[in-house]
Amino acid sequence: MSEPAKQPMLPFAKPCISEAAVQAVAEVLRSGWITSGPKVVEFERRLAEYVGAPHAVAVNSATTGLDLVCAALDLQDGDEVIVPSINWVSGPNMIELNGGRCVFCDVVPGTLNADLDDVARKITPRTRAIMPVHFAGAPVDLDRLRAIIAGRPIRIIEDCAHAAGTRWNGAHVGAADIGVFSFHPTKNLTTAEGGMVTCRDEAFAAQLRVLRFHGIRKDAWKNHSRSGKDVYQVLSPGRKGNLPDTLAVLGIHQLADLDRMNAERTRQAARYGDLLKGLRLARPLDLPTAAGVTHAWHIYVLLMAPGVDRARVVDGLEARGIGTALHFPPVHTQAYYRTTYPDCRLPASEDVGARLLTIPLFPGMTDADQDRVVAALRAVEAEVLA
Repeated sequence: MSEPAKQPMLPFAKPCISEAAVQAVAEVLRSGWITSGPKVVEFERRLAEYVGAPHAVAVNSATTGLDLVCAALDLQDGDEVIVPSINWVSGPNMIELNGGRCVFCDVVPGTLNADLDDVARKITPRTRAIMPVHFAGAPVDLDRLRAIIAGRPIRIIEDCAHAAGTRWNGAHVGAADIGVFSFHPTKNLTTAEGGMVTCRDEAFAAQLRVLRFHGIRKDAWKNHSRSGKDVYQVLSPGRKGNLPDTLAVLGIHQLADLDRMNAERTRQAARYGDLLKGLRLARPLDLPTAAGVTHAWHIYVLLMAPGVDRARVVDGLEARGIGTALHFPPVHTQAYYRTTYPDCRLPASEDVGARLLTIPLFPGMTDADQDRVVAALRAVEAEVLA
């Protein structure tokens, strides 16, 4: 059998940055003030308005945001946070590093979102928070989650890393209690690196602002602009997690273009759904069916058919110039967590974790690019299922 002809690599994700955004970054660089300043304040205000949350706190990554949230909750030894295992490691890592205990829940195989029946079963008197992930941009049923914890002192920390533009029951995710967004280069909205914490509690937001900058009560740029009239005060040991203006201004432009970019993602996802009909190698994730749902389509994930050798599929696609990614191997099977929680068994997560595969989807991807991805999948299918 002849080898497929080499083609340029089509990545699974690619940032879409306008020339106007590039010029805006250049203007900040020329301004003389390039760290956290007025552009951060503007980005926070605009993102809070977009999400519908009273407060937004910009940080240098979603991981930092999760770290600050866990620190602000003051997790004590034995305090539990329920988190899905099909997940990037940031959330579980920050729970552990801040003194908490991860309680991993299973996922719904069709969507890879948290199985809320399993969440309900795993609530104990030590449960401090639940950290659901809006996987791939499909929202978790927040109404049901709120009903599950009704009357209990349990916080909801929405992991919105995939979900800039996602809505549940017409409302943007991240506005129910606490939300943490990622602006990594692969995300729907990017600042190169960065993140944002949204919340409803003013005192909690103030605490996050202190924690993100060394435990100091005032923003550094405001102190500088006042020529030292107010001497800073360290209120508690803090982190260094502020976002600079050079990146915040990129976020301002990205946010203004977010709905258009997400509409393009939605069109591409619908087209994939049509093109992939009849594929035996794999199937797309289930679509949300509830009213008032907006899927952000951060990534497009396939589930390999049972028994398919995923490594052969990845190799076959790569040979044809198609980039892929794995979102995500189950966290509870990673070395640290496997050792720390040796009795954790999550059948659905363990099954789908071995079968999921992300294929290219991003603004600027052409119909011809999609046709190439699907042609490669069908060619690989013919090899793998021969």
